[in-house]
Amino acid sequence: MSEKIIHVKIFRFDPSVDKEHYYKDYEVPYIKGMSVMDVLDYIYQNIDGTLAYYDHAGCSLGICGRCVGRINGRSGLFCQTLATEEMQLDPLYKDRVLKDLVMKR
Repeated sequence: MSEKIIHVKIFRFDPSVDKEHYYKDYEVPYIKGMSVMDVLDYIYQNIDGTLAYYDHAGCSLGICGRCVGRINGRSGLFCQTLATEEMQLDPLYKDRVLKDLVMKR
């Protein structure tokens, strides 16, 4: 396990439960070369299994575009963007959210 920890602030919203969106902070061990998708996978598998995001089963090629979102205010693909020490992750369009980082198409 890595000794370096990165801090991730993630947009959370479940319209069936929440009246408004909020942000939740997570600390994730950093591994050199990890993508934002790797960070989301770690959080889902080890910290918070309620996090909703596009699971990339077969992704990581940057082709489908389903994992698009905002990383520190800039749009990008979670599977292609390298993780940084401090990150804020948002859906691309907050008004189209089904849950957390998953949007209506």
